[in-house]
Amino acid sequence: MNVKYGNLLKQLASIVGVTGVSLMLGLSVGAKEVLNPNPSIFNEMPYNKSLRVGVDSEPALKMPASEVTKSTKTPAKNVVAQGGATNPRPSILQECPYNRAACPGGATSPTQPPSTAPDSTPPSSPTETPTTPTTPTIPPEQPSSGTSDGKDIVAVAESNGSFTMLTKALRAAGLAETLQGKGPFTVFAPTDAAFAKLPQDAVQDLLKPEHKETLTKILKYHVVSGSVQSGDLKSGEVKSVEGGAINVKVEQGVVMVNEAKVVQPDVKASNGIIHVIDNVILPPDL
Repeated sequence: MNVKYGNLLKQLASIVGVTGVSLMLGLSVGAKEVLNPNPSIFNEMPYNKSLRVGVDSEPALKMPASEVTKSTKTPAKNVVAQGGATNPRPSILQECPYNRAACPGGATSPTQPPSTAPDSTPPSSPTETPTTPTTPTIPPEQPSSGTSDGKDIVAVAESNGSFTMLTKALRAAGLAETLQGKGPFTVFAPTDAAFAKLPQDAVQDLLKPEHKETLTKILKYHVVSGSVQSGDLKSGEVKSVEGGAINVKVEQGVVMVNEAKVVQPDVKASNGIIHVIDNVILPPDL
């Protein structure tokens, strides 16, 4: 009997062992079929975008208004949120110099180059006061030295606007024909400006027929026989056609005849030469 009970115990033990193994195998197979459909790792950053900074879909992660104000003053190193995600609105872009409105006075940051656009405002032109055009004063033509083109002394004087009074006096005294002769003559010719220095009443009286003798005497005193150029003149006295002596003074290239100065020497004519003087000279006995 003991043998039978021993065999029975062995059989029961093997049955229990087989049953336990079967149960264990069955439980492991069931575990494979019951997998976690929503593992918690997928609800965390960076797999869940709703948990990233700046996403409005997760109310729990929104930044308070007071923190937003503080964030505009935080350095750029705080821009990166937890988990390595980049802040889509970094606070540094809201500060000067990147935000011109945040700069003092709204001025452009010195780090930015000044605008090179041309100024469209046209430059203001200075106010110009209109002036009435004036007729330019043409100075009297000065007789030139050189050839006379066949003109005698009277013709040379008449062709120049500076000797109108002299030519009128020569014709009034009857000396025009004489100075148109063969010659040669040297004439110290006073200009109109020289005659203007005399009392005008006296000049007009000299042109009258009753004063012809006096006028002739004065005009002949301006004439010397022969053609004498300025380079040939020397200090001393020369005899005029009138008969009186003319005091000549040559100093440092300047020629004086009595109180008159030679302002234009050696104006050549076909029958002599003219030296222009700035004063009317008078005979010593007049």
